[in-house]
Amino acid sequence: MSGAASGAAHLVDFVIGGVQKGGTTLLWSILTRHPGVAFPEGKEVHWFDNDEHYAHGPADLAAYHARFGDPADPRLWGDPTPSYLWWPTAPARIRDYNPAMKWIVLLRDPVSRAYSHWNMARSRGAEKLDFREALAAEDARLRAATRRRQAQRYSYFSRGLYAQQIARLWSLFPREQALLLRSEWLREDPEGIVARVLGFLGLPPMTLPEDVNAFAGEYERPIDPADRAALVAAYAPEIRELERLTGWDLADGLR
Repeated sequence: MSGAASGAAHLVDFVIGGVQKGGTTLLWSILTRHPGVAFPEGKEVHWFDNDEHYAHGPADLAAYHARFGDPADPRLWGDPTPSYLWWPTAPARIRDYNPAMKWIVLLRDPVSRAYSHWNMARSRGAEKLDFREALAAEDARLRAATRRRQAQRYSYFSRGLYAQQIARLWSLFPREQALLLRSEWLREDPEGIVARVLGFLGLPPMTLPEDVNAFAGEYERPIDPADRAALVAAYAPEIRELERLTGWDLADGLR
């Protein structure tokens, strides 16, 4: 039940908190059609991952809540900002804001996610380096970043360290408040996965719109096999740890 419906201050009820290039836009686009859900205009809010909001003490929550409209709205409020899982301080800020927050997290093969992220940056003119060069430069770029947006732009590899991020999330929230999903499940069975999401949120089922699509980006060329092999090797310990945490079979990500 939302805060508005229970008579308390209306807090945001759930986040689509990860991961970028993992199907979050597809899920958000479907849930915008549900009569029991309210999202802010413009999709991503970037509230809890914006250090400027916390630079001078507690953040101004009135400004955050204003993004969602009428506080008497009985619908569930959702914040679809996929970088929340990755940004180190965001989960704790969200816990402090609403310990009952529910998390929906879509996890994509980290190698494919990294390559998709780089392609998006290239298509927007934000990345001049080729993929291999960008990966080699990532650590230095992140150390030199002075603003969140700079760090987020170049975080191709680090965003795929899912086991670390899930362990941090579970250290702050009960596991039952986080619904972990694989991106390919949503792509292959959107009806079934949306039903799981709605059940997790305590909402009635919905009929999926006919124009469901996966928002697939177009690449100039596929990932170089040598680059994929190097990334698979780099991610292998994380993938195996994620298997242990979730019980999933992630052998496909090790090839």
